[in-house]
Amino acid sequence: MNPLLSVRHLRTSFETNGSIARAVDGVSFDLFPGETLGLVGESGCGKTVTALSILRLVSGPTGHIVKDSVIEYQGTDLLRLPPRELRRIRGAEIAMIFQEPTTSLNPVLTVGTQIAETLRAHTKMDRKGARRRAIELLELVGIPDPESRVDDYPHQLSGGMQQRVMIAMALSCDPKILIADEPTTALDVTIQAQILALLAKLKRRLGMAMILITHDLGIVAGLADRIAVMYGGQIVEQAPTDILFQHPQHPYTEALLKAVPRIDRPTTRLAAIPGMVPRATKWPTGCRFHPRCQHVWERCRVRMPDLLTWSPEQHSRCWLVEEPERRQE
Repeated sequence: MNPLLSVRHLRTSFETNGSIARAVDGVSFDLFPGETLGLVGESGCGKTVTALSILRLVSGPTGHIVKDSVIEYQGTDLLRLPPRELRRIRGAEIAMIFQEPTTSLNPVLTVGTQIAETLRAHTKMDRKGARRRAIELLELVGIPDPESRVDDYPHQLSGGMQQRVMIAMALSCDPKILIADEPTTALDVTIQAQILALLAKLKRRLGMAMILITHDLGIVAGLADRIAVMYGGQIVEQAPTDILFQHPQHPYTEALLKAVPRIDRPTTRLAAIPGMVPRATKWPTGCRFHPRCQHVWERCRVRMPDLLTWSPEQHSRCWLVEEPERRQE
């Protein structure tokens, strides 16, 4: 099966205070039809910038995607498309749910107007047809009394309802790929569960592929088919979800899993990862995780490992793949 989306050597940089921040530095992955790929890592690892780069939404005059990057959608390199052709794909065939619906929705327009605006930009619907479709979409995402809610402003809706509106906007043109960037941020646990169940239901119903971006491994555990773990602007481990949870190979993945609360084990203090994600303007030499790694040795400090093959389905950017005996030291 050919990938629906293929990202190769993606590098996105920003100029800041005379320095270059390499926010995304050599990211490669594939997304296949109907698949959910979880993109996981701490804040500052490059997850959101990766998503914005796919849609060429890197903002500001200081940000740019390096020329040797490739983002192929159904065989077409999105980075080489003229703006008009890119707009035809963005929002229609590849859609995105942004973080924080309270800041993503326009406060002076009704939610129905905002959904209809997307429909009219990508289809030949007239105003009445777009309004009818907006009501159908609000019903699809589980908003009660959609005929009334279509005329509400964002501030009249709860956080969970606003997130459902964002999902409705993203699904309005039946995209082939949905990028969900932290879709449950700032929502309480009950609403989080509802939103995740809704995304899973809609994905099955519409046959979409999805990139689910989160810092929470618990979220991707039940939704993602494969997981790509990011650290320091790079993917440090890729594997099918069940394999990654049972046999993590990168020390960063191990540390993330140890920090997840478990109900099937006695209550103990959660393990913390020492230190912080380094600045994108000054990545460490060698392996970027080595200042925080419990298995570090001299090779890690001076040479950056490639994404090494542990098994046909699992790859890890760690020298332990070649010297696994050191894991016991």
